[in-house]
Amino acid sequence: MSTNPPNIKKGLKFVFGSIPFIILAPILMNIGFSAIKKDENYIIITIAFVIAIIAIGFVMNGIRLVLKALFH
Repeated sequence: MSTNPPNIKKGLKFVFGSIPFIILAPILMNIGFSAIKKDENYIIITIAFVIAIIAIGFVMNGIRLVLKALFH
């Protein structure tokens, strides 16, 4: 059983590329909840949830690629 280094690198790029989204999503959620209290503005919180879903997708895809490269 051999590893596939290009797939491992690609998977790790997805995982490490999702770090800005992981940091940005909670910050925007906090700002969004404050905006809801002030003026019932739901745009920022919607953007934050979309960014959080994108971050989860990137991490899942990266882990899938790494595991595929290790156990294929």
